[in-house]
Amino acid sequence: MDSPTRRTATAALAAFALTACSAVGDAVNQPPESEYTQAEAYAPMEAVAAEAIESLADFPGFEQRTWGEMPCSHNGIDDPDYTNIEIRYSFSAEVSGTDQVREAYVEELREYWTAQGYEITFEDESAHNDRQDRDLAVRTADGITLWYSVAGRVTFMIQSGCVPVSDPSEIEYVPPTGGLEPGGEGDKLDRYFPDGIPTDQAAVDPFANTRPVAGPEPFDSPGSYDNLL
Repeated sequence: MDSPTRRTATAALAAFALTACSAVGDAVNQPPESEYTQAEAYAPMEAVAAEAIESLADFPGFEQRTWGEMPCSHNGIDDPDYTNIEIRYSFSAEVSGTDQVREAYVEELREYWTAQGYEITFEDESAHNDRQDRDLAVRTADGITLWYSVAGRVTFMIQSGCVPVSDPSEIEYVPPTGGLEPGGEGDKLDRYFPDGIPTDQAAVDPFANTRPVAGPEPFDSPGSYDNLL
């Protein structure tokens, strides 16, 4: 179980997201404008994830990818017309224990995301028994949040913010990044493609442009959408 400090850090990140979205509401309680619909969001989210992975030296490969959704609420009531997509990549337990992904990648991602002009929205470091946990979250110009989280497992999450819900038939498969095989054991998208995950698309190659290793709910105003990230 994570430490109180770790839980506080995670809550702080969530609090930032809630506060940021509260300013979006207007006097007539209109939903927030969004760059994409749900069906349109997966491709740019996966693309920005792949770009981040390509910036990392000596990438070891992910173990698993999942797609999920979180509710978007308005004045404390979930709005069924909106959803917040979360794409989650995770390393294996063995890889999660290495200094490479726990320390070096945090610094490399900070450098890369800063160079891209992304806004750092949250950063935290805390001790948990004999390990050091870290969080780094940024937001792109089109509202996508990228969150690299170092805890017991190291995960990389991409969140859309609140987007209009699409009919499931409109959602198209996007191949994974990070060395995962499309439709393979680690590609956990059965819920979205119950008739079978399309496997005729090549996986995104995270190693093509990899650099070599160098050397030895707190605020809720009328009209707010509480889970917009």
